Amino acid sequence: MVFKAFAQEGIPSYIPSTYLLKAKGYQLGYAFDSFTTSKSIDREGNKQELAEGQTFNRVQSEISGYYGATHDLQFGLGARFRQNHATVDVSGNKQNSDSAGLQSTFANIKFGFAKVGRLQYTLEGTFRYTPYNNAEFDPATDDPKALILGDHGNELSGGLGLTYHSKNNNFFTVNSGFRKPGTDLSDEIYWQAEGSLVWSHIALVAGVDGITSMKNDPYEATPSERPVYNRGTELYGSSNREWIAPYLGLNLSFGKSWRIELRASQVVSGYSTDLGSGFGIGLIRRVDKSVTRLEDSKFKTYDLESTVTKVSPKQEYLVIDKGLADDFSKGMKIDFFEFDYVGGNTLVASGVIIQIKSDSSIVKIVERYNIKINLKEGLIGRTTLK
Repeated sequence: MVFKAFAQEGIPSYIPSTYLLKAKGYQLGYAFDSFTTSKSIDREGNKQELAEGQTFNRVQSEISGYYGATHDLQFGLGARFRQNHATVDVSGNKQNSDSAGLQSTFANIKFGFAKVGRLQYTLEGTFRYTPYNNAEFDPATDDPKALILGDHGNELSGGLGLTYHSKNNNFFTVNSGFRKPGTDLSDEIYWQAEGSLVWSHIALVAGVDGITSMKNDPYEATPSERPVYNRGTELYGSSNREWIAPYLGLNLSFGKSWRIELRASQVVSGYSTDLGSGFGIGLIRRVDKSVTRLEDSKFKTYDLESTVTKVSPKQEYLVIDKGLADDFSKGMKIDFFEFDYVGGNTLVASGVIIQIKSDSSIVKIVERYNIKINLKEGLIGRTTLK
């Protein structure tokens, strides 16, 4: 007999931010983005045109790595590099100012709850370390060509993410949380909403993200004491900053592990920040053993089928109703499915036969794929002949 299994997990072109790596899975990424200022906007929300000859551009790149410690716990590390470039017109002559270097490193942790229907909830926390301190700018003695790299002071944030997965494999995700940013900045609420239309090798993405200030700027009551930095932009040293930025994206996947993410964004409103446009590109390699196995199960052909007749108390061992007389053998790998008789197959776990008799076998479970479904009598075990 020949059997074929189907699964709907692990679409390589788009992985929502709330979907964690499985145990021992990993993800490596490189991201590049560029932002160009078109206008500045003060703390009252008044837009200001740039002076003739004035420009500002920020280029950032980030490397990151994530590891699935368990099926519901993920850790991440990364580093961000930044380059700022500003131009002003001084008495008819263009004056360029620059800064470049390591802007920050970060550590991230995510915890994923069991799915509730088609909803996935995830808790996230991030600590970002900034390896520099800004010096106040004195125009009489300091070099005007040297800009600050960004806001100084470490950043701590934590929040909740929620994803809805539709029946046709499209996604809608919202993220929100509290962030305590650099030393001179107000605490804030970050938020994001993103929808996607997903196919096997391409995904269309649209969303909006932004921040809302908690209005507790440390110099709110004493504005004259606010440090003066050579910024070249309103992006740094802001007072109760806020912004809203819609974006569009295109994801392209290559095989089961690689994808490219393209993003175009526009800051359209805010307070104490810059308005402008951005463009980003990311290259990601995601190797998720469980997801890869689920993807393989879409096309895998099985030769033999069995049924679970007994389960150990801790669900570490199963007994199936087939053995040597049915062409099963010791060491054979078995995939276990929940089958609903109307075309649905869910890959639950896999194991290896460790003991075998003529008409039964004992299987040791080596990996779980869907912890929401208990190992139980009646599950279907499928395997291939070597």
